[in-house]
Amino acid sequence: MSTTPTQRPEKVLLDVRGLRVAYGKAEVVRDVSFDVRAGEFVVVLGRNGAGKSTILHAVSGLIPKRSGTVSFEGRDLSAATPRETVQAGIIQVLEGHRVFQTLSVEDNLLIGTYAKAPRGDRGKLDRIYALFPELAERRQQMASRLSGGQQQILAVAQGVIGEPRLLMLDEPSGGLAPIVIDRILGVAAQLCADGLAILLVEQLVEKALRHAHWGYIVETGRIPVSAPAEALRDGELVRQVYLGGDARHEETRA
Repeated sequence: MSTTPTQRPEKVLLDVRGLRVAYGKAEVVRDVSFDVRAGEFVVVLGRNGAGKSTILHAVSGLIPKRSGTVSFEGRDLSAATPRETVQAGIIQVLEGHRVFQTLSVEDNLLIGTYAKAPRGDRGKLDRIYALFPELAERRQQMASRLSGGQQQILAVAQGVIGEPRLLMLDEPSGGLAPIVIDRILGVAAQLCADGLAILLVEQLVEKALRHAHWGYIVETGRIPVSAPAEALRDGELVRQVYLGGDARHEETRA
């Protein structure tokens, strides 16, 4: 388990202020402000439909913002394209095992290097295979032949190989067995210990908070709670704010 620091690091990597996002006339993110500091493992919690993933998509430039600012290491990314966001040092791993099914494991990994090396950078493969030995064993296998858990690990590895300074993970536990979830979150914690900032959106509260330093709770498009993960681990605050007294525990998923 990570140790929660007594105070947050001073250096702000990601700074989001007054973010508003709408789908048509429906505003789903309302005046959201938050930040991620250097070396932090930050978790975003909330009910399904609260706006968690929408916030990540807006930061990545995948969807337009109605208003608000996004800056990273002092650089304004409010109008940045997804490619510009990646080049700035932010990589999002999308929900749902988003890999290229008809390509090999290795080719999927090389795609993760294209933003900085248009022809791919094979020199980064050794580090990834050391971090994810299960992928090294399957490097020439088609992604379509991997299990759901293996595809999610590949998706995370594809993000890591791009050498971001902030890695955003969107619901990596979806549909996976607990052992795979623990593997993914354990690697994320290891990367954070090595200096990579992590921003995790997750439904499994206990698992998410196990490694986190800081947490935000999203409720109907707003962030009413920002607190050290340690303060959220007892569960009572989480239940009161957005789970209606029925905290979601670690559970087996098919």
